[in-house]
Amino acid sequence: MSTTTKAAGIQDDYAQRIASDLAANQTTQDQVRNELQRLQEELLQLEDNSRVLQKMREALGIAEKPAPSAAAKRTAKRAAVPSARSAAPAGKKASVSKTAAPAKAPRARKAPVKATAAAKDTGLSWLELITTFLACHTEPKSAAEVTESLTTANPERKVQAAVIRNTLEYAVSRGLLERSKQGRSVLYTQSASPVAEADSAPPQQAS
Repeated sequence: MSTTTKAAGIQDDYAQRIASDLAANQTTQDQVRNELQRLQEELLQLEDNSRVLQKMREALGIAEKPAPSAAAKRTAKRAAVPSARSAAPAGKKASVSKTAAPAKAPRARKAPVKATAAAKDTGLSWLELITTFLACHTEPKSAAEVTESLTTANPERKVQAAVIRNTLEYAVSRGLLERSKQGRSVLYTQSASPVAEADSAPPQQAS
């Protein structure tokens, strides 16, 4: 085999390797772009949720609590270590006190009642009033309709449209309600499978 033939064979090998590496590189770029786009969309959603929650907190007059510092977190972590070490050794079953109080049974949900009676203020939070009201209706309701109904049912209480709208969005973020659109209107209905009440942290009631 001549030197020229060998050189041509080597060149072909390099060309194939380069083409293969370029294809793999392009595939990786596409994957990174897709992941970057997904992360950007997730970040936008988180920022949107953060703005909604900030508006809710401002509307309800809830004071912002400072986040714990890194030093405080480390101190709390170190304080938890001795209690873990003082646990019973492996292989020994911890005795259960016979006098221990029984676990509380989960609170039973009240059956829906008439819309007007259910929406009346009985010391409930806005979240509880709204979800109770929507539980009495199968058709979707707009924020304006919910505000009007609660205003009618609670004439002695100041109902703010911004608070109702923010509370509706909060309930959607917690899975308690579902949001849909009809044209330009945003409508809300009770979630088909609402989360347990204990899993949600409803905003404090505004007077």
